[in-house]
Parts: sequence; C-alpha cells; structure tokens
Amino acid sequence: MEELTLKNYPLGVLENLIGSRGKQQVDNKLTRYGYSFTSTGRGKQRVYTITALPDAISRFKSYCVFSLGFDPHTEFRKLRDWLFYFFWDEGFNGRSDEMMEEYLRLEGNGISRQTIGKYRKKLEKLNYIASSDFVYYRIWKEYGVQRSEVITREEYSKAWKSYFEWREAHPDEDSRPAYAHMYNKFGGVPRKQAKLEINGIYKQELNTLNDLVCATIEEEIGD
Repeated sequence: MEELTLKNYPLGVLENLIGSRGKQQVDNKLTRYGYSFTSTGRGKQRVYTITALPDAISRFKSYCVFSLGFDPHTEFRKLRDWLFYFFWDEGFNGRSDEMMEEYLRLEGNGISRQTIGKYRKKLEKLNYIASSDFVYYRIWKEYGVQRSEVITREEYSKAWKSYFEWREAHPDEDSRPAYAHMYNKFGGVPRKQAKLEINGIYKQELNTLNDLVCATIEEEIGD
C-alpha cells in the first residue's frame, strides 16, 4: 500500500494505490490503517479526499506490510527499533545477530537474535541489504547472561582446530566433550557471520523506510 497524502484521489486511482476494489473494500482498508477521509460521487466517478493521515507507527506498519511484505502480526515497534540502529548506529551492521541482541539488550531494547535473524533475512530477500566478509566472535555465559566479543579470524580458526584435534584424539567419544574442551580452552564458542551492507540500488526505498522509522521516534518523543 503506497503512502497517501492530503489530497483528492479518484476511486480508480485509489484502488490501484492501495490494492483494493470497490467502495467498501477501499473504505475498510483506509479505516484499518488510520486514514481519515470523505468521498463524493457514485460508481467510478467517486472521489476520495484524504483529510488526515494516520499516526507514524501506523504508516510505518502499512509500508512494511504492503510495500515490503512483512507479516501483519510482526511486532512493529521492535522492527522499528532494530531498523533505527541499523540505519543510524555506526558499526551496528558489522555485528552478528547474537551481538546485535546483546547490544540492544544493554540499550534497553529486548529483541532476540531469532527475531533479528528474521528481519535480516527479510531485507536480504528484498535485496535491500547484502552480506560481505565475515565478523568473527565468541559467545559465553556469565551469570546466566549471554556475552559476546569480536575475535580475529586466526583465533576463530585456532579454536575450531582445537575442537577437531580433540575429536581425532578421542574417536570413540561424541562431540560434546570436544565442544566443552574448546569452550573451556577459549572461554566461549567461536562463531562467524557475514556482515551486512546496504544495497545502494534500493536507495529510495531505504530512504522511505528510514524516514518512517525517524517519524515514529519523533512522534513518540513529541508525546
């Protein structure tokens, strides 16, 4: 659904913009997404006047659902918060999903790495972002809370080499003791994940998304 502005729309034009057919469907969709409007005329001669726009979070939701294809049941404020850091926090894109989860938790935004992974995969599917290079890191538990830190590629390789050497030395054991050996020796589990880069080809779409993210935050601050 394309974002509407405060102006007149012939019924046929509005049907194409919001993906609905007929007065009842158009009325229902406009109402559902928070637009105030009037209409005059009959049949195909009907003209709609948008008299007030929905609040920023509703506009953000509409854009995400109808233009980007996000599930309507998405927790849109969590998506908004993740996108805010994605657009504005330098270095955020270079973190893994797990490191993003930890960073956001420390910032007071509880978004799980599984949810972050869904957001990332959706933007990758749209070709809005792409993966390049890798970030290497280790994770461990500290007083029941997951921690993480960046490591070098060499440290990553050395840790997994230790794991496989242990497996070779103990062929009758399963993987768990080897995993524990590596964890204890290197103070955590080494992992890697491709870094994210914004695809410049979709600059206008990303600008629109960023504008909506900022609008929701400005509206909340204004309240």
